[in-house]
Amino acid sequence: MRQNEPDAPIVWEIAIRTVSEANTHEHWTKSSKRHQMQQWFIRRQFLVEERKIMLPCTIKLVRLGGRFLDKEDNLPMAFKWIRDEIAECVFPEKNVQYVDKKGKLRSLKGRADDSPLIKWEYDQEKSKRMGIRIEIYSPEYKERDS
Repeated sequence: MRQNEPDAPIVWEIAIRTVSEANTHEHWTKSSKRHQMQQWFIRRQFLVEERKIMLPCTIKLVRLGGRFLDKEDNLPMAFKWIRDEIAECVFPEKNVQYVDKKGKLRSLKGRADDSPLIKWEYDQEKSKRMGIRIEIYSPEYKERDS
């Protein structure tokens, strides 16, 4: 990949555990902790890299794991919280915050990922290491590679 070009794709691999959210039967605190960790790692990656995302773009989320999930239903659900956090990082102006009953400032996630400026794609690969790969392409770069 040509990382030094201005419109070269951004590719990040992060060791995040993903599961099909549609098929999990676990206590809500366990899934909540996993969602918070997924979002923390995504937010951290955006803060560390400090790369400008050129819009419109295509964001491809690739699940790395020992077995495949159902591509139509379970794969997109496994990326739900990750997709929400990526969209929050790309569109910080859409971040809605409120004060809860205890006086803590909270964020409402999941409001920015429906933008027509981002095309979302999903894929999965067999891997001994569990994690995800995020690939962010500008439209010009995607067309050149096709």
